[in-house]
Amino acid sequence: MKIVEQAAVVDTPETRVIKIRVASPLIAGSARPGQFVVLMATAEGERIPLTVVDADPGSGTITLIFQELGFTTRALGTLKTGDSLYSLVGPLGHATEIKDYGKVILVGGGVGIAEIYPVARALKKAGNHVVTVIGARTKSLLILEEELKSQSNEIFVTTDDGSYGRKGFTTDVLKELLGAGTYALVYAVGPLPMMMRVGQVTKQFGVKTVVSLNAVM
Repeated sequence: MKIVEQAAVVDTPETRVIKIRVASPLIAGSARPGQFVVLMATAEGERIPLTVVDADPGSGTITLIFQELGFTTRALGTLKTGDSLYSLVGPLGHATEIKDYGKVILVGGGVGIAEIYPVARALKKAGNHVVTVIGARTKSLLILEEELKSQSNEIFVTTDDGSYGRKGFTTDVLKELLGAGTYALVYAVGPLPMMMRVGQVTKQFGVKTVVSLNAVM
């Protein structure tokens, strides 16, 4: 469970988002899109769930992305390449059902953008027309835009303050897309209020919707 790579994805005075790549051959060989791990950074830390952003069976590593918010994520952020996690369990949770739905919309907010990336890649590979909508409070907090572009047929970017992309919320774009076309699935990951609003929007159109409740678990 050694960290083989550590890098800051976002590093501002207000927010740090960190990416780590961890050696775990068993998890790397069995993790599927939508699954997560539970880890402890230190013996004194809490158990926290983090979605597997990428799994590479060849190198035996998994990639995790997290925002430093509380005691455990801040402790995790202090670990460097070569350090080891105290514990790591996974993969856990139901893997996202991957098949050719047709046209799908993926919605990612904040760090949740990292969690939709493996699902976008898998759905695109399965033949879907993937429309991705990502948003953050401001431009400096957006992550994985280029990576998601490569896995999407269309991509829309929003920021709350209008510093990049369209000013507004991901749900504004979602409502417009659903009003203008037919989609078989909406998959959303982000803050709980965002996912609740996504559900409220998709309910109006009767579209199958999947959200992530890892944090609640």
